[in-house]
Amino acid sequence: MSIEKLLVFGATGVQGHPVVDAALEAGLAVRASSRDVAEAEEKLPSTVEIVEADFTVADDVLEAMDGVDAVYFYLPTMPNRSHARAIIDNVLEGAARQGLERIVFTTGGSCGEQMPSCGFVDGLRAISDRILAAEVPAVVLRPTLYLANLVWPHLIREIREYGKLTYPPLNRRRRMNWTATEDQAAIAVASLTADVAGEAIDIASPEAVTPPELCRMLAGVYGREVHFAPQGIDDFADTLSHLFNSAELGLMVSELYASMDRIEGDGPIVDTDALEARFDVRLTPVSEWVDDRLGRLLDLYG
Repeated sequence: MSIEKLLVFGATGVQGHPVVDAALEAGLAVRASSRDVAEAEEKLPSTVEIVEADFTVADDVLEAMDGVDAVYFYLPTMPNRSHARAIIDNVLEGAARQGLERIVFTTGGSCGEQMPSCGFVDGLRAISDRILAAEVPAVVLRPTLYLANLVWPHLIREIREYGKLTYPPLNRRRRMNWTATEDQAAIAVASLTADVAGEAIDIASPEAVTPPELCRMLAGVYGREVHFAPQGIDDFADTLSHLFNSAELGLMVSELYASMDRIEGDGPIVDTDALEARFDVRLTPVSEWVDDRLGRLLDLYG
């Protein structure tokens, strides 16, 4: 199998943009699909081929896949929505018709075997099963919580003004892995040629931490003490409702966190040493991501 050109859906997003960068660094040609070509041209390197396509339109997806070897995508919506099913239909059918060699899908949320059942988790598992059973060889990557969530504006404001971190809404003693989107991208690109077809793989960044340990790391870049003061799940759902402008969305995502907090003991926990060995990549420890990536973001956006 020889992958030379990768199509990235959602290429300007928090998940997609790092995949574009990782693919270019690996020497691949990249085609970026976006609804907003002007935005994509502004954000992406000039070497990237940009096409306008709507995930929910089958002909758009089919045309975007013409001449590429593989596709990376994730859902820009909740897994139980009708347009989520349409997106999956379009990607799987288009990939088969165009003769693609590999599909890489990231769930955007933890849904591995250690996760208790809930609507969000069950929806992601059903979609993952369908993708893995498709005609085109596929791999599903299942991240833990994204470190990128720590740059939600209200979290930055609360830390700066009050020295408190209200996220995630989990027990302060829960030790768990987080996932850097840059690490997800490195694994996604490695998955294009690795012997992983047909697998759902839990992914994360090294250095499992408790929320108070994370707060001590954040204190270094914020220059002040940071204390963990988690929201209750109902208040968290309300916060998400305002953040996403959807009460339904806020409730469904909050159920994922409630499910996560029902894991017995620590978790979600991922063997990141095994990931690095299997995919021949270096993953970014959480403390390094906080010092480097988060520090640069705070310097950039003030």
